Amino acid sequence: MKRNLALSSILLAFALFAAQAAPAPGRGVVVFFEGDVRIDGRQAEIGAVLAAKALIETGSGASCEIVFDRKNALRVGQNAVASLDFSGPVKQVSLTKGGLTSVLRKLGKASGGDRFRVTTPTVVAGVRGTSFCIWVDESSTYVCACNGSVRTIDAKGSNAQDLSAAHHVARNYVSKDGAIEVSPAGVEHHSDASVESLAARIEERLDWSKLD
Repeated sequence: MKRNLALSSILLAFALFAAQAAPAPGRGVVVFFEGDVRIDGRQAEIGAVLAAKALIETGSGASCEIVFDRKNALRVGQNAVASLDFSGPVKQVSLTKGGLTSVLRKLGKASGGDRFRVTTPTVVAGVRGTSFCIWVDESSTYVCACNGSVRTIDAKGSNAQDLSAAHHVARNYVSKDGAIEVSPAGVEHHSDASVESLAARIEERLDWSKLD
């Protein structure tokens, strides 16, 4: 009996520890980084739980990978500035420069359809669950629906695009002479292998033969 009580106490203590250690729903956890990565001005650490709103800054050759709700993964590429706001039902990222690659498999419900949104100086991209890549430089934004669907519109409210593909479809949004021009693009800034490696972080495999 004493042994059973002792075992029960150990199991209870472990369960309480696990409950305390698990991040709140929607909160990102740093699972990998390399190079100079700052989160809210501090050096990144593996296992660090992000605040509901967090600023990620990366240096040359650096990157940071974040997982939230176990089945959603983000990779912030080099020379990037990304502000994450996961405080509401629609998860939002403001990307002012650099790249963001995502594999999203478990997003909660939100009114209006979009459950994940990325805003750049030239584009707003709404996502309902997919794999995609977005890259921002001084005057343009590159958006690729790698395996799934992304709805985009430029920062002036024009040039709406619905991008859907089993294997990459992309557009470039370029700011020029006070307007924003959109044009088709190829696979840039990322590859099948780079997206697949991110999917592996959440124990997922991409099927490039069908639309996610």
